[in-house]
Amino acid sequence: TGPALTLRNPVYATERELLKLALQRPELVSPAFDAYGVDEFTAAPYAAVRQAVMDAGGAEYGVQDPQEYLVRVREAAPDDVVRAMVTELAVEAIMRKKVDEVYAGDQLVTVRRRAVERRVRDIQSSLARLGQHADPAHFAAVQNELWVLQQYDQALRERGAEAL
Repeated sequence: TGPALTLRNPVYATERELLKLALQRPELVSPAFDAYGVDEFTAAPYAAVRQAVMDAGGAEYGVQDPQEYLVRVREAAPDDVVRAMVTELAVEAIMRKKVDEVYAGDQLVTVRRRAVERRVRDIQSSLARLGQHADPAHFAAVQNELWVLQQYDQALRERGAEAL
C-alpha cells in the first residue's frame, strides 16, 4: 500500500537504520528511542514497526529481556506485513562496521531533528495563516512553541545525543 520505500531517500534510510538499532541493539538507543513518537517516522511501515516496539514494552524491554524482545515485538504487530517488516529489520545488517553509542546517537539525533524541522515548518505555516489579526494570546503561544522548538533544534545540532 502506498509508494515503495526507496532507501535512496535519506529520511527513509535513517528511519530504517534507527529501527534496526532498536530491534538488534536496543541497549544503544534506549531509553531515548522509547520517547520517540510514531509520528517521527514518516514512512507508514516504519511508523507501524515503531508502534509495535512501543506496544511490546519499548526498546527498554529489549535491554531487560533480549531473548523475549523480538517475539513480543512481532506479536504486537497488527498484521503479517508489519511482522515481516520487523523480521526483516531484525536480521538486516546495520550499515556501519562499528556499531556503537556514537553511531546510534547520530541516528537518534537525525530522526529527531527531521521531526523537529517538520514541526517548525508546520508552526511557521500556522503563524502565516493566523496573520496579524489573530488573538494575541494564541499568536504568542504559537510563537513561543516555535521559539522552543528552534532552541531544541539548535541544541541537537550543537550537542547531538546529549540534547535528547
